[in-house]
Amino acid sequence: MESYTILSKAHMLFALLFVISMLIKVILIFKNNEAFDKYRGKTKIAEMVVTILFLALGIILMVQKGGGFHMLFWIKLGIVAAGIPLGIIGAKKHSKALVTLSFLCFFGAYGLAEVAKKKAVVQEVVVEEPSQLGTELYKVNCVACHGEDGKKGLGGASDLSASVLSEEEAKNVITNGRGGMAPYGGQMKEEEITALATYLQSLKAK
Repeated sequence: MESYTILSKAHMLFALLFVISMLIKVILIFKNNEAFDKYRGKTKIAEMVVTILFLALGIILMVQKGGGFHMLFWIKLGIVAAGIPLGIIGAKKHSKALVTLSFLCFFGAYGLAEVAKKKAVVQEVVVEEPSQLGTELYKVNCVACHGEDGKKGLGGASDLSASVLSEEEAKNVITNGRGGMAPYGGQMKEEEITALATYLQSLKAK
């Protein structure tokens, strides 16, 4: 889990550097084409490295997570996919409109990533039975790292089937986080945390 968190932060850093570079190009292309081309020439290698790392880390994170992506993730991915060709074509044709549109795509994708991160992929689950609530919350927020049976251990995630934590201790971990796991205290209701902690106890018998 810790390695996943580190890779995620590195990915966001390179994404931010890429967005900043795009903003500079937007400013320069509105100044004049010569300044735009000069900047592109000087930063070509650096930008290529940043772009490769940005995309490569994104792919690695997708593979490691293995699924359970929030809808915002797919929207972000589509925007990035649209922004790349717009930027390439815009730069070649010195099109202010296309270069600006490409920047807005990447800026928007970065913003969506920040929103998704703050939401911690917590979804509102409306059900009647607490046991079903715990099951649904686990599927939405925990399966990607812990797996269906709690044994997946992505990036060092704990083996929940072998956990010795009591229900109260599990509630504390969910609320405050631990290691590479983000805290959910500010994002889940008390009854949701309780339902999830109760569900985690059931994994010990599997």
